[in-house]
Amino acid sequence: MDRSGLMCPVLCVRDFNNCPDLIQPSECPAGEQLCDDGACYDSCDDVENPCLCGMSASDFDVLYKACPSYSTSVTVKQYNPSTKQEQIEFACAQTWGLVSRNATFGSDTSVALWATNETATTMWNECPLAAEPKLSFTETVCLAFYGIIGAEVLLYLLWHAYKSIRERHAAQMRRVCSQLPKTQVSPSVASDKQYEKGVVQSGPSSIDVPMSDATVSASQLPAGSMLLRGYKNDIAGLFMYGLTLLSTAGWIALLMIIVLDYYGKVKGGVAYGLLANSNDSMSVFIFVWHLAAIWLIAMLACKRRLRNYFRIECSLPQARVVQVEERQEEVIMTEGRQNRLTQLVTKAYNAVVLKFGLNIVAESCATQHIGANQFIEYRCTRYVFIEKAGSFECHAFVLGETHRSLLDCHNGLTSAEADARLTRVGENFIRVYVPSFPVGLLQELFSYTYLYQMMCLFVWFYFNYFKLALVQLCVILISAFIKVFIRLRSERRVKMLAERRNQCR
Repeated sequence: MDRSGLMCPVLCVRDFNNCPDLIQPSECPAGEQLCDDGACYDSCDDVENPCLCGMSASDFDVLYKACPSYSTSVTVKQYNPSTKQEQIEFACAQTWGLVSRNATFGSDTSVALWATNETATTMWNECPLAAEPKLSFTETVCLAFYGIIGAEVLLYLLWHAYKSIRERHAAQMRRVCSQLPKTQVSPSVASDKQYEKGVVQSGPSSIDVPMSDATVSASQLPAGSMLLRGYKNDIAGLFMYGLTLLSTAGWIALLMIIVLDYYGKVKGGVAYGLLANSNDSMSVFIFVWHLAAIWLIAMLACKRRLRNYFRIECSLPQARVVQVEERQEEVIMTEGRQNRLTQLVTKAYNAVVLKFGLNIVAESCATQHIGANQFIEYRCTRYVFIEKAGSFECHAFVLGETHRSLLDCHNGLTSAEADARLTRVGENFIRVYVPSFPVGLLQELFSYTYLYQMMCLFVWFYFNYFKLALVQLCVILISAFIKVFIRLRSERRVKMLAERRNQCR
């Protein structure tokens, strides 16, 4: 089977007179000169000789020049793809009269192959393939990566050691308290000093828990009780927390740089200009992708406790922030008959939950002060620090259990009683926090669902599915914006209902 429409390669000759008649250079117009590429120019200073294949003239034993390109295609008889280039060269040599018309493929064409030490009259301009650049992993960018990761690991180890030393007695400072209020049985309100001296007794809580027990963990808490852990800020911890946030952004930025390098947007407009070649770039991308995924998953898993990890645990009176931990009981709406498989799955699930503390809810509450009284607000309830008890407690006041006892309160409270009661239970007001739209958007995006979608988008962008990835990105962002808008609007309505103010007459 014959193959037509094939173009001839460039022929290199020692002298232009050696060019075949069909590709003999034409005479240059006045004021121009024939250059080594077979064309005429005003000056040959900046003209590149294609026969040098990007090398220096001093690398060759004989300096070759390029004949003008042959603009007419040739036909190869009995075309064989495995010897395509050799057949094309033979057909061109036959067309140009370098080989007899009766010669068959395989005969000597007297045209040499390209080589730096070639001395024949003519040779084909078949430049050797440039050696593929390799990533030695000792480049500046690689050394910078090693240095940053090594420095961060060292800093985290030093911080953990420093934190462990500072918190060696922290377990003894933790307190367990009940969520049920201490009920004051007298309709009159006692002062803090009277309460501490025991002049006014408090009704017993329905839960008897130890107020200081270093052996109690959050997973061992009885129902209706909380573990309180105080924390204070530390300059070194604040630096490490900022470094953690910067590292999180850095992993995402590093993935973006690798993707942009794939498209030649990082170094000199050349694809893989930073990571040498396709294979090395893919290996680095896969490695960094997995490390980034592990880091981001860890950040999501620890986001409620992350800030306090970079604080120093201290006693509750010294705390700027109190971490409240409680066990979240699983609510089973319906419980039917279980087979062995469901029992096994339930048992394994409970073991994992207990092992990793997945049923423990942790929330940080900033300490506040009214005069000398320290308190926190947790789930719309005020917990006041009682120095005698050494912990935070919530309170409730019994106005009376009979009509007569209620009538005894018709004169109201004195200013001192009102201030003391306000200190212990706070205002009769439920505050509902509604974040701003940017904060709400960050809260929405910083979740496992969006993390999964983001990591998928990086894969699509890297493997040249950028059009599909852009469509997916737009859909995800539009969906997130709409979801946050609807959620914040609903929360503002709840806030209006919960924080309703009116004047009593």
